[in-house]
Amino acid sequence: MEAMMTGMINNIFFIIFPIIVYQMLATAGQRNFFVSHRVTMTVLFSISIILCMLFPYQFLTDQYIFDLRQVPMIVGALYGGPLVSAMLFLVSSVGRFFIGGDGMYIAILNQFVIAAGVPFLRPLYMRIKRFGKIVLVFCISIASLLFNMFAGAYFFGDPLHDIIGIWLMLMINQGTIIVLTALLIEHIQRQEYMYNSLLKHEKMETVSHFAAAVSHELRNPLQSIKGFIQLMKEYEYSREKQIEFHNLILKEINAAEDLIDDYLVYAKPTFGQLEPITVSAEISHILKIMAPYANGKDVDMHISEVDEKAEILVDRQKFQQALVNIIRNGIEAMPEGGTLVIAVKSSPAKVWIEVTDEGVGMTKEEVNRLGEPYFSNKIKGTGLGMMVTYSIVSQMNGHIMVDSEKGRGTEFTLEFPNLAASEKK
Repeated sequence: MEAMMTGMINNIFFIIFPIIVYQMLATAGQRNFFVSHRVTMTVLFSISIILCMLFPYQFLTDQYIFDLRQVPMIVGALYGGPLVSAMLFLVSSVGRFFIGGDGMYIAILNQFVIAAGVPFLRPLYMRIKRFGKIVLVFCISIASLLFNMFAGAYFFGDPLHDIIGIWLMLMINQGTIIVLTALLIEHIQRQEYMYNSLLKHEKMETVSHFAAAVSHELRNPLQSIKGFIQLMKEYEYSREKQIEFHNLILKEINAAEDLIDDYLVYAKPTFGQLEPITVSAEISHILKIMAPYANGKDVDMHISEVDEKAEILVDRQKFQQALVNIIRNGIEAMPEGGTLVIAVKSSPAKVWIEVTDEGVGMTKEEVNRLGEPYFSNKIKGTGLGMMVTYSIVSQMNGHIMVDSEKGRGTEFTLEFPNLAASEKK
């Protein structure tokens, strides 16, 4: 009895093994078992069949040596179709031929019936619900064993009333295992289908957020342009006033173009020439640019620590854009004024740029949502600036880490590969 249980467990493992491997290796979001990995699954199920035949087990009495090769054969035929079924039949037939024995021809004939007949049931199997699939796969398993039982009785002359009990137990044994196998596959498929649906939902949500953000941001300059054109149409203005209106219209058009460029940077980042830059020099330049804005908000900006030799490989213009976005956010997070501190640190492999403010801070949930479309802590914000910043840094092989606490400020850390380490490679 112990040997039978050990052999049965081994066979079950041989059957479950390819399904587990599939789940680990298959691309996330694939909806149909076997469809995208027919070759891989055929190979794995072939191994399963061979192992089941090489390690059979005695069932109840010494006269019956049994294995579960029919389970991967039936499952393979139902999920893989005629071609997979034919390959599995070829593998099982060759294996059974080399094993030999009295029941060899009956076994090969039985495997041929499975390989030829079960694929015709595949369209029906794919249409019906889970319970129907369980019933169908169980019935196929029973029919297969009934074929073996009657063929054995006919060729070997065993009275059916003497063997019916053993075969009923075999049917329950194999039927239960094939049902569990089918349920496992269906569970994997359902998980993959749900994951695929979630990915589609997230993409649609992102598109809707982008559409809302674009319409919201473009409406302001378009309304201004529309207003100026209507004024110029309805009233006579001096040449001086017309030039003023023209300049304002051009300014609004440029604002709209800049907005579109920002969205393109996020959706499909394009970079100019990547060049080595000295981070400290770039930081000093950016602080000079931002100084008037910071002074207007009563914010003091200074560098607390700097590695003068730290160099990184980036697109200078896009790098400045990303850092300006972060510094501007830090300044705007301090409506009552405060201090913004920048530090540049490095190791042989990495360069870190830390931007720390004394602003309102963020909760963990808000930190996790940074960079999402249409998420912003500002009343009229769309989150576009941070979306672009995350996209730029990521495309230049960098990472952004955020440490924040509500009411106690925020620290942004930009991490880039050290140019010295890159040159050594």
